[in-house]
Amino acid sequence: MKKLTKKAVSIGIIAGMLVLIDGIITKFLPIDGSFVWISFVSWTVFFGSTTDERIRAVPGYIIGFLLAIIIINLGNILNNIMNLTILGVAFSSILATGIINFISIYFEKLKKLYLNSISGIFVGISMTFSSLGVGLSPDSLKNCVIMLLIIVIYGILGLISGYITLKINKD
Repeated sequence: MKKLTKKAVSIGIIAGMLVLIDGIITKFLPIDGSFVWISFVSWTVFFGSTTDERIRAVPGYIIGFLLAIIIINLGNILNNIMNLTILGVAFSSILATGIINFISIYFEKLKKLYLNSISGIFVGISMTFSSLGVGLSPDSLKNCVIMLLIIVIYGILGLISGYITLKINKD
C-alpha cells in the first residue's frame, strides 16, 4: 500500500505541475484553451516502451502531425473529385485516412533514421485531429507552425513526466 500511495502522490503532483505549466504556456499562445491533454496523452507513450522508443516518439509526433495534414488535404482533394457520403461521413475522408494510415505503417522500416515510432506517429495524428476540436486549424502556415509547436512542446512535457514518474517510483 505504501508503494501505491507513493506512486499516486507522485503522479498527482506531476499532473498538477503540468496544469500549472500549461497555465503559464497558454498565456503566450495566440489561441485560448488548455493543451495539457497533449501532455497526458504523451505521458502514456512513456510506459511499457524502451528508452530508444521514447526518444523516437518526438519525431513520431512530428511525422504524425504531417500525416494528419496530408489526410486533411487529401480528403479535401478527393472530396472535390467525388462528393460521396456514407451515413453522413465524407467518403473522401474515409479513403484519405485509410490510405495514409496504410502508408504510415511502412515507417517501421526507417529504424536507422529514428522515424519508426508507430505509437508516436499515431499519437501525433490523434493530437493533430484533437487540436481541430479546440479551434486550431491548419488553414495557414502560421497555424500549422503553432499546432506543431504545441504538439511538440506538450509532447515533450508528457515524456518528461513519464521519465520523472519512473525515476521517482523505481523499485
